[in-house]
Amino acid sequence: MRKRLVTALALTAVAGCGGPGVVPDSTVSPGLTRTATAPERPPADPDTAGAHADPDTARTHADPDTAGAHADFDGDGKEDLVITETSATVNGKYAAGYAVVVYGSTAGADTRRRQVITQDSLGLGKAGAGGRFGGAAISADLDGDGRSDLITQAGSNTVFVVWGGKKKLSGAAELTGATPVAGDFDGDGHADLVTSGSTGSEATVRFGPFTRAGEPARTKPLDLTPDTSSYYTPRPTGVGDVNGDGKDDLVVTWSHVFGDEIPTPRATVVYRGAADGELMKGPRLKDARGKDMYGSVTLTSDVNKDGFADVIVSLTCETIGDVAVPEGGSRLMVAYGGKTGRSTGLKPTTINDRTVGLPGNPVSSGCGFGYAPATGDVNGDGYADVAFSAPTGADRDNNTVTLVLRGGPKGLTGTNAKSTDLPMGPTAIQDLNGDGAAELAGGTWSASGGDDTVRILSGGPSGISTSGPTLIGSADLGLEPTPGYSFDFGH
Repeated sequence: MRKRLVTALALTAVAGCGGPGVVPDSTVSPGLTRTATAPERPPADPDTAGAHADPDTARTHADPDTAGAHADFDGDGKEDLVITETSATVNGKYAAGYAVVVYGSTAGADTRRRQVITQDSLGLGKAGAGGRFGGAAISADLDGDGRSDLITQAGSNTVFVVWGGKKKLSGAAELTGATPVAGDFDGDGHADLVTSGSTGSEATVRFGPFTRAGEPARTKPLDLTPDTSSYYTPRPTGVGDVNGDGKDDLVVTWSHVFGDEIPTPRATVVYRGAADGELMKGPRLKDARGKDMYGSVTLTSDVNKDGFADVIVSLTCETIGDVAVPEGGSRLMVAYGGKTGRSTGLKPTTINDRTVGLPGNPVSSGCGFGYAPATGDVNGDGYADVAFSAPTGADRDNNTVTLVLRGGPKGLTGTNAKSTDLPMGPTAIQDLNGDGAAELAGGTWSASGGDDTVRILSGGPSGISTSGPTLIGSADLGLEPTPGYSFDFGH
């Protein structure tokens, strides 16, 4: 059984290499600014369609020649942080978007080594208004050179791959599709890419290794049509080896479209990987009460270190017209993997304000509990940990707390959980200094219209430390400061 720590994502990590089609390190594309409009604080616009518009798409920690290459784009053993701003104005085009890659180093994120990437800089056509380059950003080693590649969506049906290199990201390829997720679905040691179509239930599996022109070794269509007629918007949302057979499985969210035409997640289904590449529909995930498990963000990680990926789902709000509180309150849920796709030893876990041991007085009776989750190993013990934000009052405009829950033999619990009242929005957990204990990076929201800031808290044997955080602002990235929070991350 292949043991590995698998994670699925909503922050961005990348590294870059000056070369054709990529803006050089420490430079900014002319005309690139961020919009001054500050988005509403979460969860006013949770990820809909189950697919993550600013997705927590599949993020994996695994072998460097598979989907597990977790944003180490120069292959130096330190993960690289990708900061995205999909609403950025680029060359006069509103919401054209960009991604900034900050390389990891022995001292952590090194802003002296950074790279701004836009669609315009790739040499594959000019971005239009509303393209939102940087959305659904993930990483995987598609060409098999031992370095992660940056994969990101722009528009409704275009995916760009920017290739990793010895020094930086360099060169790019353009593919058709949306909501990209990556994993080794046939178990051959090469990373594969799944994209959905812009409409309908048809997806495409592209099997690695890829050429630098973006050509896969082979492709297969994948029918994701739900077997329940009322759920007709399926989207890939996560990847992990939930049954431990050495082949990654695909997590798919089924959504229902209500009168306001916004897809609202209703079920989560696992499609099993196979040696021939024919992914087959497997278990439909249920909570401990036997009800469908679903939400706006899907992650995978091995929180109990048994060699099986566990599926983590964040249900922060419902989107049915106006944002609505989910039945039973907002929450985080975990379905544990096993030989059949489900654990026989651990029942599904629900994390909410009634979970024993949670610090910081979080509440889950309204919207927002479980917002912007991220997963990784913050103390280097081999168990995946989970961080997320939660409100500390019934009104979602009240203060929030960021919680870090520790994985362990009993799964995800409140035991040894830590909290920080530092204001953090979207989060990512990545080992930026290569010491085996991952750091927690968080974007900060500013209701007063202040500049965007990324705060990085160090990991270590005792977990996340709130002392001496690293702060990264617009000026540190060579960008023009613009009031209003909007930084996000990719994986």
